[in-house]
Amino acid sequence: MTEHEHCKIFRPDPVPTYASICAAMSSTSLATPSCPSTVSPDRSSLKVNCDKNSKKVHFERTREPKSRRITQKKEPLKLPRIKKRYFTAGTGINDRNQRDLLNEPSPFVYPKDHEEFAHKVMTKEWRSDLRRKEMGYKYNERHNYKSRQQGDMLNRLYVKEPEIRSAKMVQDVDPEFFTIVQGRPIPEKLKLSRYIQTVRDVLKTKILTGYRGDDIMLIDESLILEQKEIDRIKDNYQTYVNTFEEFLYNDHTSSMNLLKESDREAMLAQEKYEEYRQLSREYGALKSVLYSTEEKWRNCKLYQRFLYLVSPISWRKEHDYYYMQEGDLAAFQEVSSIFGKYRLNVTDETASLEDLINQFREDCASQKEPALYFTDPNQLLDVFRFMELQNLNSLLHSEELAVPLENVQEGMARAEELFNAEINSLQELIEKLASGISWEEERAKYLEELALELINGEFKKLVIAEEVLNLHVFVEDVYETRIGPNDANLSMSEMMKMIESKFREELISLDQMPSEQVAQLEVSCYREEAKMMKAAQQAARQLLEFEMLFLKLQKVFSPPHKRTTRELKWRSPPVNPPKPVPPPPRLLTEEEKEFLEFFTEYCRYTDDLADYGIDISHPQEPEAEKTSANKERSRLLLQE
Repeated sequence: MTEHEHCKIFRPDPVPTYASICAAMSSTSLATPSCPSTVSPDRSSLKVNCDKNSKKVHFERTREPKSRRITQKKEPLKLPRIKKRYFTAGTGINDRNQRDLLNEPSPFVYPKDHEEFAHKVMTKEWRSDLRRKEMGYKYNERHNYKSRQQGDMLNRLYVKEPEIRSAKMVQDVDPEFFTIVQGRPIPEKLKLSRYIQTVRDVLKTKILTGYRGDDIMLIDESLILEQKEIDRIKDNYQTYVNTFEEFLYNDHTSSMNLLKESDREAMLAQEKYEEYRQLSREYGALKSVLYSTEEKWRNCKLYQRFLYLVSPISWRKEHDYYYMQEGDLAAFQEVSSIFGKYRLNVTDETASLEDLINQFREDCASQKEPALYFTDPNQLLDVFRFMELQNLNSLLHSEELAVPLENVQEGMARAEELFNAEINSLQELIEKLASGISWEEERAKYLEELALELINGEFKKLVIAEEVLNLHVFVEDVYETRIGPNDANLSMSEMMKMIESKFREELISLDQMPSEQVAQLEVSCYREEAKMMKAAQQAARQLLEFEMLFLKLQKVFSPPHKRTTRELKWRSPPVNPPKPVPPPPRLLTEEEKEFLEFFTEYCRYTDDLADYGIDISHPQEPEAEKTSANKERSRLLLQE
């Protein structure tokens, strides 16, 4: 349905005019006496009175003169030419400036996937352009929500006006007209609000239909895609089935080949294992024979070394191979290391066959044919007896040395007692010195506190008290005003003496002057003081007004307060509130460092500064800030 057809549907019926009604009434009034049967039963539209008992029709009196005047006119009535017009006609809307909604892009169409981003960007630009354009209008010319919807309604609902043709009009009224139209409703006038509501309903219906159509298209497209996916899955399923069957066949074939090959390799491994067992048995037999031979060889070497050691030195120098290798160091070797080479391992670690064979080869290659000094076993018994006599002589000698050894031990004990007594005396002396140092430190601390108390107490009151400073300022001001500048830095007492002498001189000069002149000077002085006081009060008042004005301007130009956090509710305090973070400790001053370094045994890794009377928990005010604060305080006192 086009816009033109839509507008034709809602085209209002022609409204009856006053001339048409008069013509119809005249025709009915003239036709009533001659033909009473033609009168319509429903006479309310003709405004006549009908009596049901007499069944007579009485016309209203107010209409008789009117009908009489109409009947008396000789000239025929000229009915106006009726022209069908739409409500957009005559408003300046034509084919050039109308809005063709069918060709314009619909604002209710959802873009495609690949056009969604571009649609969002362009929509944002269109809205910004419209907003900038509307911001250029005056406040009373800007559109609101309703006026924006109704602003271009005539452009949107424009219908081309039909061409003017010769109007064909009925000159007379059919007497059966009122019979035909009996009971029909009178056409109502066009109501713009109802028409707008109807158009809105139609647009809503179209939008809903568009949404439903889009949903249907989306569902159809999704069904088509799902059917394609199902077909593709079926094709892939058949391919996978064939591939899996082929894989099973190949896997079964390779598995059977591997089983045959594994059986063959198992038979070969069994043969190799039998061969290995036979070789291990032979190897174990050879190893046991070699270890027994090595044990016998070791015992023989031990016996040989023992016989060489008990032989005379002169013979060993010529025939003993070990003595010639060791040289003069043999006499200093320990007994436990003499037979270490041919002794069994303490950790029970068995030497390998290669080590044993290499040791045999080295001994056979390095040593010559062994020779023995002893030819008879009795010779060994003689040697043992001689060694026994040597041991008895050693015991007798050790018994003789027992008494001198006791004397030496007693001397060592006495020396240790003397040394301990000396240490105790030194310790007592150190404790006395420490107690004396601590007493001196306490006395120094007491004197320091006393000095600070005097400085901050009476001396401070006498030197820098507020009354004293004010008196000094006043005296110096009077001195500089009446006598001269204080270039010599005179003390307060000297300045007071000079002021006193000056005051006496002034009093003497005043006594010499006439009383009238003195009274005039006194009045002028009072007036000057009053003027100065008034000027000071005016300046103070202006300063107060300026401060108030500055605060008000600051309050006006300050940005509005914006809450950045949520509003706190009144609740009970938490059970375990968080503890505040302690401030960082301050650094030590130079005086404190010197005190700890020269007068204490302070260690910065193990000792606590609180034990030495130093508190670093609170930050210390710098000396520069202290000096500036003192100067500012003194300046304020001087101004007061």
